[in-house]
Amino acid sequence: MNAILSTHALGRTFRTRGGPLHALSDVSIDCMPRHSLGVVGESGCGKTTLNRLILMLDTPTEGEVRFKGKPLRMLSVAERRAYRRAVQPVFQNPYSSLNPRLRVRRIIREPLAANTDLSGPQIDARVDEVLEAVGLTARDANRLPAEFSGGQRQRIAIARALASKPELMLLDEPVSSQDISIRAQILNVLTELRDEYGLATLFVSHDLATVRFMCDEVVVIYLGRIVEHGPANLICTAPRHPYTQALLAATLPADPDAPAMAVPPEGEIPSPLAPPPGCAYHTRCPFAREICRSVRPRAEADEAGGAVACHMVNQGGW
Repeated sequence: MNAILSTHALGRTFRTRGGPLHALSDVSIDCMPRHSLGVVGESGCGKTTLNRLILMLDTPTEGEVRFKGKPLRMLSVAERRAYRRAVQPVFQNPYSSLNPRLRVRRIIREPLAANTDLSGPQIDARVDEVLEAVGLTARDANRLPAEFSGGQRQRIAIARALASKPELMLLDEPVSSQDISIRAQILNVLTELRDEYGLATLFVSHDLATVRFMCDEVVVIYLGRIVEHGPANLICTAPRHPYTQALLAATLPADPDAPAMAVPPEGEIPSPLAPPPGCAYHTRCPFAREICRSVRPRAEADEAGGAVACHMVNQGGW
């Protein structure tokens, strides 16, 4: 089975007055049909840069993004139009991602009119269809965003993304701004849509608990580099990299009396303008040894189908 979207040794370096800022380095992922990939990391780890490169809002300085095996830089005008239909984003904040002056019908109609050859009546029928699919009604199309709750606005944003019949939905922290009950409803809607329409999803988040619910596979990024990846159930129950363990410890446990697996990450993420030598996480890792401070670990595959970039794990140091 071929990937809908893949990145190969993807990197983005910004030139600043303070020197080169390595926002993303050597990131390779595959988004497969009917498959959910989670990308996890703290703020500043490179998730936003990855999103921008995938959405063609920025250009990589190393590596490439491929759509069905073809580099984005080689797509024709028609192929770029098809790509924008096939890869649709849902952003974190529905209060800022929806134009408050436009009624819902126009919000959903505009990308359809720009990127499809549907007639006016066909577009209106599609608007009604996707509103029903996300749990709203056709009558809601005539209302303004201000007339809806935050959760309902996010459903509208999902409907807009769904309208062009995408193959991949890029979900950028789609529930982090919602309270816990609304969050569960939105996640259930996304899961149902993924299964019903056979979508691939790229779920970007800082929350491993949410990613475990949504995803088949997880990639963990720290300071622009992948430090661990593998099946979601394994990553979220038996993480091997100390950073992944710390992220899991920072989430609310299902059992409040259960002992913590690890302590949450301590201290600040180092500046990407001056990343630490060796393993970038060694400045915050309680298990760091001398080799961690001088030699960057390589990601080594394990029997479970994942990989970990950690000297202590790969050398049996635990």
